[in-house]
Amino acid sequence: MTPNPKEPKIKPTPTDDNSASGSQDEQDASGEENEDDYDIPLDDFDSVNSYLDSLNLALDTIEQRNDDLKAQLLNLLQSNREIRQAMQEENAKRPPGPSDGDAQPPQEAMEQN
Repeated sequence: MTPNPKEPKIKPTPTDDNSASGSQDEQDASGEENEDDYDIPLDDFDSVNSYLDSLNLALDTIEQRNDDLKAQLLNLLQSNREIRQAMQEENAKRPPGPSDGDAQPPQEAMEQN
């Protein structure tokens, strides 16, 4: 729902602060503000309330998706940690051998004999 520029804007309610533009009695006497300025149809409030409810629902949906993605990422991170740890343990158990640059593939070694 987009705001309609032709609709009257809600004016802030007067405060007890007399330093702004005089007291409430002065404003009533001058006719600058009266109760008619605050008459807003109930349908407008219902419309705004409905719009805010739909925004709240959309935000809840986004928050739930965000939580689901976070849970999936944490699972992926944990899985990667376990895989890395298993690979490190496997490499630690492997006997020391020639470096990868010195080793010949088995096929080439057989051809040389």
